[in-house]
Amino acid sequence: MRSLSWLFIIASLCLWTGCSDTSSEDARTTSPVQPTAPVKPQSRFTITDIDQRSTVLTFENNQLRVAKVAQPIILVHLFASWSAPSCGMIPYLDSLQKAYPKTLFVIGIMLNSSHDAKSLRTFMQTQHASYFIASSPDNDLLAQQLAHFLKQGDNYPVPLTLLFKNGVYTMHYVGATPIEMIRADIEQLRR
Repeated sequence: MRSLSWLFIIASLCLWTGCSDTSSEDARTTSPVQPTAPVKPQSRFTITDIDQRSTVLTFENNQLRVAKVAQPIILVHLFASWSAPSCGMIPYLDSLQKAYPKTLFVIGIMLNSSHDAKSLRTFMQTQHASYFIASSPDNDLLAQQLAHFLKQGDNYPVPLTLLFKNGVYTMHYVGATPIEMIRADIEQLRR
């Protein structure tokens, strides 16, 4: 019983002395923080695949335009080669590209890529990917802008997949997504 009393006294003292609503002078800012001027994000990106086919992708005012692409539905897959969920989706996205050649164009944006053309080609063969996978210096900046558009922050999850119809954003998927769900959404967009 005596040890219980001491425990109660110690706990009470901790509660009374541990918290305070006064803040120390050291924690206060002495000068106002100057707002930084907003940086205008880049809107045009030149993306190139391993066969040196390039196109200009423009993302401005929440609209996506891809030069030299006639399909009305564009799927943009932000992925990393070290991410198992990202790589797991690649063969299924390839099957979607083949299933809807006239209405769907799949673009893979590989993040943090230091692959040369030969290793990227090997990666694509291993993953069974025949769609457009960009290996461009603009990849990371483009991905960052798309993630910010989706309010995913600077440390966004991968894979991150976006669907656009006629340039207009329609939906996105965070993480590995069942291909049946993406296929059903594409079917809805085709109508």
